[in-house]
Amino acid sequence: MKEKIILFGTGKMGLEYLKILNNLDFECIVVGRDGKKADEIAKQFEFVGYGNGSQTLNLFDKKSIKYAIVATTIESTKDVTISCIKHGIQNILVEKPGSKNINELNEILNEKKDNQKIIFAHNRRSYNSVMMLKENIKKDGGPLGAFFDFTEREKDLLQSNRNLEIIKIQGLGNSIHVIDTAFDIIGNPIDLIPKIEGHLDCHPSGTIFVGCGKTKNCLFSYFATWTGGGRWSIEVSTKEGRYKLSPIEELHFCKKNQFNWIQIQNEDSDDKNYKPGLYKLVMQFLEQKDYNLKMPNLEEQIETFKIINKICGYKNE
Repeated sequence: MKEKIILFGTGKMGLEYLKILNNLDFECIVVGRDGKKADEIAKQFEFVGYGNGSQTLNLFDKKSIKYAIVATTIESTKDVTISCIKHGIQNILVEKPGSKNINELNEILNEKKDNQKIIFAHNRRSYNSVMMLKENIKKDGGPLGAFFDFTEREKDLLQSNRNLEIIKIQGLGNSIHVIDTAFDIIGNPIDLIPKIEGHLDCHPSGTIFVGCGKTKNCLFSYFATWTGGGRWSIEVSTKEGRYKLSPIEELHFCKKNQFNWIQIQNEDSDDKNYKPGLYKLVMQFLEQKDYNLKMPNLEEQIETFKIINKICGYKNE
């Protein structure tokens, strides 16, 4: 019999996961709040859909489902994840950020059993461009310094149809993509000096973020102007030159003592055929292939939240 995997979420991310699961030898159970929508989406991939959210777990024996993917809204992620834990699912992949605050992550941690594995899906860690960058940094002897920009577009905040509670933590809800990736590359800060200015009614903690610090590997700085211009980027210098991810999907290199940037090409088509970074992440999670990826566990995700809270001025412990 095929192993069962249950996917919670019928939005955009849910569809991206289904595109990958469709090509694997698993029986996928698609779950949403709206049963009709879940069934319509599931049938596109010859799977079965259910409504009623995490209550659907009661339809299945506790030992029948080995894997769960939680790709619901941020507001509901904690409750769905805890339901999966209580149902005894051994392997749970949770879409970032995984909760609204550290208290919710601690709630999940308190429910988790020692034999259960919970990791958070930070797909930018497994971009081909990011993986190449890590390899080149290691080959060059390590990072000398780093910079990243997590600028969000002002219109995306002002015109968002998300719950205001979520927009107020945009750094956790969205900027976590680039902040987490940067620190995954160079290591978490052991020293961090943040400066914050600006204000939006929908994001009162600030709109201009500048700071610097140190990891065990190198010094770093960051800069973001949410009411100005810019785009996400990560730059890392080594003794050979400087690497740049901007957009994050592309790796560029400027050799030391030169000014011109060249793009480093990668023939791997995973990031073209699927949502970038997601294929390798899912394949490793489902134990189909080991890409030597490191996705954060609960304790590591809590540490990431603490860092972003400090950078963005959040008081949402």
